[in-house]
Amino acid sequence: MGFPAHFAPAAWHQPALEIHVPSRAAGLLRRIAKLALNLMSIRVLSAVGLVVALWICPVQIFANLGLYLAAVNLAALAVFGRYELLVVAADDERKCADAVHLCLLTACFAVAATFAVAITLQHLFVSYVTLSFVGALFARAWLRLGLTLATRHGRYDRAVKALLPHAIGQPAILVYLIYQGHNPFLAFVLSDFLGQLIAASCVCFSERQAFRAVLLRSARMRKISALASVNLGLPTLNLTAAASAFLFATTPLFFLPALPNGILAGTLALLFRLLDVPTNLTSASMGPVLMKEIADRKRQGTPWMSRGTFLLPAAIAIVVFGLISLGGLTLNSLELAPSWHMALAVLPVVALFQAGIAAALPLIDIATLAGRQKGLFALNLVAVVLAGAALLMWAGDPIFAILVAGSIGFARVVVMSLWLAATNGGKPAAE
Repeated sequence: MGFPAHFAPAAWHQPALEIHVPSRAAGLLRRIAKLALNLMSIRVLSAVGLVVALWICPVQIFANLGLYLAAVNLAALAVFGRYELLVVAADDERKCADAVHLCLLTACFAVAATFAVAITLQHLFVSYVTLSFVGALFARAWLRLGLTLATRHGRYDRAVKALLPHAIGQPAILVYLIYQGHNPFLAFVLSDFLGQLIAASCVCFSERQAFRAVLLRSARMRKISALASVNLGLPTLNLTAAASAFLFATTPLFFLPALPNGILAGTLALLFRLLDVPTNLTSASMGPVLMKEIADRKRQGTPWMSRGTFLLPAAIAIVVFGLISLGGLTLNSLELAPSWHMALAVLPVVALFQAGIAAALPLIDIATLAGRQKGLFALNLVAVVLAGAALLMWAGDPIFAILVAGSIGFARVVVMSLWLAATNGGKPAAE
């Protein structure tokens, strides 16, 4: 099922205009680099807080923490039913307001349902964990909506700068709670909730004009209902495709708690957590820039992306994670960090896996705007099944299993890039 007429790209790649491609590609790279620098300052503070927390709590808790964060992030992915993509792609502000109202209605139902489940299951978990889960989902929903509006209006840079209080506050809260003698796992959970709440508040305040513009408009329930019905492929087929992609990204985390070697499991979980920083940095630098470019060209009736642009995410991910791996191997060979020998030895394996994730995320959104939802779902489903099979088959050798899963993930990126580039001509496929 493709995007409806008023949300589908109006014009696609036209060879006659290829002369402009180099300058456009250079412009995209400049915008990506600028956004990456802003994000880097925020992410570095988060990484420093995580390293400080590692010094004062046991490494074994990171396996369970990774599972918790995977669950809450998966719920956050589904909280709007993927209708937030309509906010970026809307032709005018009236349709944008309808899309925002639809997102809010969907999120209210999702958060209320999660709260009901949390109250029922609260006795099975550590105190306040389930309620913190609901709070973290609520905060992530507002943060996601604020960043979506910022992407639409080309203000993602400003929204990223608004995240500075979150980058300082969340690690500070975590260290404070641990020093106060709280259970380390609960301290991570509570600091995640409060940190996301700070982030959502700051971004929503930064985008207060955009929120005011859409929320002051009356909700047109018939239009909203029609919008939801016409785009039913988003909460069904596309959400399933996005969820399968997210499941692929978190598959190793579901296997780590069951490893008999608790130190190895914790070390691997910690590496995944640490490499989440460059993963999010890389994908968050590319995604909003490419989405904004696509939406603007569609609204202006200008050509869509050049074929070479689809290879950009994979190329950037290779450079970023290749340098990280090279740095880790250099530290290990020079024995500059002996206490981190095990982590640095397996760093390139985890880096390969995370590189595939970083490159895939912006391609998934591009495929959605291109209406390639069935193909996207099939590709992600195959990758999840193969990665899960690899992790089960080589459960006794988790390093090799993650290496195989990472290779599958990067193969998915290459296939997705070539597939989008090859189908870039003509109209979006109505799948």
